Amino acid sequence: MEGGGAPLLNDYKLEFFRKRFPQTLLGGLKLKLGYDAPFYVYVNQVLVFLVPFVLGGLLTICAEFEVISDVYINSFIYGGLMIIFVLSTQTLSWFMRRSSTSLAKFQKNLLAQDDEVDFVSCCGLETIDFIFPAKKFVANMVIHGVFSGIVCGLMFLYLLPSYLNGLYSQTGATVVLYILGWWTVCIAQYSLTSTSPPELAIFRALDTLEITPLMRPFYVLIFGITGVLAR
Repeated sequence: MEGGGAPLLNDYKLEFFRKRFPQTLLGGLKLKLGYDAPFYVYVNQVLVFLVPFVLGGLLTICAEFEVISDVYINSFIYGGLMIIFVLSTQTLSWFMRRSSTSLAKFQKNLLAQDDEVDFVSCCGLETIDFIFPAKKFVANMVIHGVFSGIVCGLMFLYLLPSYLNGLYSQTGATVVLYILGWWTVCIAQYSLTSTSPPELAIFRALDTLEITPLMRPFYVLIFGITGVLAR
């Protein structure tokens, strides 16, 4: 029958796809929610997402203009800053949850992943918990922080413009690889700072050890190790 086929995506599924696909693509960044949220919720997420690029860009300038001549020292500094960043944000989230007397705010429906949140301020408890969900185990805070530092430190060496230019000897290729490379680092690192992106093949409730946030950074780590060994 002509015109009798069901649509591939109905209205509900299409709305769900519009929310879920950008999260999966951007490493967990929630730029579209199913309810009205203040603008600072989105701004704060973008700022957190860009932290690896901003810190890496500053230290790249230091390395390229020999403000700090040893590139490995720049790499160690950058990795250390990322460790401090992840640990400090997770510690802040953990401390605020512990000191809060309003426990009802965190009693969410386990069957729903997009519960509506009543945001009060840009630095309020709900905002902090939304952007930096608490890890299930304190040890994971340390593991994710250290892993973030290692991944970012290695990728810093791999994405130095002087190194990329030596590989291809073309400015255009260097610029493209530099931009896409840091975009990849930001996507991979965001899951360590905040939360892992929704994956279609993984049921998050079964990830009790929080292995999922380590998967994308692990793939990036492989490229970082390969790039450093090839220097």
